[in-house]
Amino acid sequence: MPQSPGKANLVLENDGPLGRIVVDMEAFFEFSFWIAEELEDMKAMWAHKAAPNSKQIPREERIKKR
Repeated sequence: MPQSPGKANLVLENDGPLGRIVVDMEAFFEFSFWIAEELEDMKAMWAHKAAPNSKQIPREERIKKR
């Protein structure tokens, strides 16, 4: 796949059964950060069901720790 100047691609799979899988690196990391935040929010929303006796840490404090 030809690469445009100034565009970085990420190879997710090179020799797999589906062949080479290449994605735009910027879009991949944007999605990765977005999904990580969504999962953290979901975990916070449902923690009281999964672990009712655990200490809940507000999102603002979790972000400060990064």
